[in-house]
Amino acid sequence: MIRHKVNAFLWKTMVRLAPKPWFITFMRKFMVPADRFLLNRTRGRFSLGGTTGAGTLLLTTTGRRSGKARSTPLFFMPHGESFAVAASNFGRRNHPDWSANLLVFPEASVTIGNRIVPVTARLLHGAEHDAIWSLYTGAGPAYQNYLDASGRGSFRIFALEKNGIESS
Repeated sequence: MIRHKVNAFLWKTMVRLAPKPWFITFMRKFMVPADRFLLNRTRGRFSLGGTTGAGTLLLTTTGRRSGKARSTPLFFMPHGESFAVAASNFGRRNHPDWSANLLVFPEASVTIGNRIVPVTARLLHGAEHDAIWSLYTGAGPAYQNYLDASGRGSFRIFALEKNGIESS
């Protein structure tokens, strides 16, 4: 009960702060690297973002130029048996590198809840894209504010579909 109240408080606080420029900078410079470290270290069991009650995963892609593994913590929405992720890049004009990596190399992995899940990324379009987008914007104003600030017409949204044997 107390944990639920703390999570609800943290979520409301994050929703209120997320669109603010100083908080975006804080998230990019502190929370993302800290989440990357924590999610790697705990194999997806703990993250700062996850303490708010938001679904957080660690996406590992193959760099389109380097060929090296690149890991990025992301909020996600459930999408059937898969995970849906939005390439907001905190409202910057350019798409995030991880989304460009997925366009070239759709095979990736997700670390979540002490499991490493092999996935194949599929770029969503049309009604499927719009349905997931409404989940993101329904959670609070941050993602719509990011879209408005970005100058992009829409964000790439990917379904990360499970495609192999999970490891723990």
